[in-house]
Amino acid sequence: MKIIVTGGSGMIGRCLKDIINDDNEWIFLSSKDCDLRILNEVDNLFNRIKPDRIVHLAANVGGLYKNINNPISMFSDNIKINENILEICNKYDIQKGIFCLSTCIFPSNPSKYPMDESMIHESEPHPSNEGYAYSKRMMELQCRNYYKVYNRNYICLIPVNLYGPYDNFNLKDAHVIPGMIHRLYNSKTNNDEFYMYGEGKALRQFLYSYDFAKMIVEILDTYNENKSIICCNDEISINSLTNKLIDIINIDKHNIKKIDKDEGCLKKTSTNSYFTSLFPDFQYTNIDKGLKYTYDWFINNYDNLRK
Repeated sequence: MKIIVTGGSGMIGRCLKDIINDDNEWIFLSSKDCDLRILNEVDNLFNRIKPDRIVHLAANVGGLYKNINNPISMFSDNIKINENILEICNKYDIQKGIFCLSTCIFPSNPSKYPMDESMIHESEPHPSNEGYAYSKRMMELQCRNYYKVYNRNYICLIPVNLYGPYDNFNLKDAHVIPGMIHRLYNSKTNNDEFYMYGEGKALRQFLYSYDFAKMIVEILDTYNENKSIICCNDEISINSLTNKLIDIINIDKHNIKKIDKDEGCLKKTSTNSYFTSLFPDFQYTNIDKGLKYTYDWFINNYDNLRK
């Protein structure tokens, strides 16, 4: 079987490449292979490769402040990418695939916590990332419609904040953990003060990159329902996360200062109860080990990081 992975040069794509151990032909695509925003390019690529399945990871993605500052491109780019991929997957008779969402799609003021898969469209997402969130909501809607009309098994996975080796450590666009690791490293290296954004009260759930890659393989191999699946693990406050990283990196806590800055949604707790009902023996990497592995990888690969 031939399986293509869009976003194959990103964090999860590269983790998938590390862990796969089967007889399938996996083809990892990057932006060098095709501009997924252009339908004709996507069509030509699929016509040449003729894949049987897809893992769709590619997206215009970034941390909180990239979403705040670029709402138009975060919506428009991702709508084009996702619509093109779905249209061409259907054209070339791809029956099954994984499509990656995000917990930012959930409502900012939900009716209950923890949120589950039934609540994706319950009310508006948080305005700090509404462009990206609505583009992902529309992909979930279209995956369901392709199932209704064409019986395609296009499975949407909803990961929480992903982190780990191969992450984007760019100080401008990074998500919270890689951005904080890089800024703390610079603070230690230069003996500067470290400024934590906001009070650190916001709660976030985190999932180690290799754990999510393993989930993708398990679900693609064995899951045959057309229902979205939340993929989540630990929840901690940003303040607690900062303290864990301070201990790992060995920073003087007197150098930590707080500055007033938008913290985004303060809480978006979701449940992995559906996933665990399907895969009760799945072993998660706890956040202390995951943070240590990530920082060690950051140090060992510093010269070749996405930064």
